[in-house]
Amino acid sequence: GAAVSSSDSGSGSSATPDTTAPEITSGTTATAIDENSGANQVVYTVTATDDNAITYSLSDDDESLFTIDSITGDVTLTADPDYETQSSYSFNVVATDEAGNESEQAVSLDINDVDETAPTIISGTSASSTTLAAIDENSGGYQVVYTVTATDENNISYSLSGADANAFAIDSMTGEV
Repeated sequence: GAAVSSSDSGSGSSATPDTTAPEITSGTTATAIDENSGANQVVYTVTATDDNAITYSLSDDDESLFTIDSITGDVTLTADPDYETQSSYSFNVVATDEAGNESEQAVSLDINDVDETAPTIISGTSASSTTLAAIDENSGGYQVVYTVTATDENNISYSLSGADANAFAIDSMTGEV
């Protein structure tokens, strides 16, 4: 390119205009976040280097989904992410120096799918003749009295709660009480 310089007569000083755009040093991928983790969270911080002060902005297309702090470069997702609605986002960050030179970089953000469906207990809410082994009074502890069964798309672990939970033990893998 061409070099431009100017000088004023008498003082001997000269100035060379800044024609170098800031260099964006933050990556092109934001750290993935879980769906349903909340709106208005910082999802990325743009960083750049330049000999002069830098301000940060987003390209016009991204301003409805994200906001950016022009000084810190923090990019905030304004909506609560939902994997089933949108599993990833792309946005463009812009770094501009005092002379108006700018650099733009595309950034991608993935949303992690989170299990949103609780397991369904199919063994019933109380012990019955099909789920309860008859035991004799004073026959000793640690006998299986009920087996919880449930369905889910993911692995299931079982636990007890409630007022009498301390009187029983449950195998977290098999559901045997």
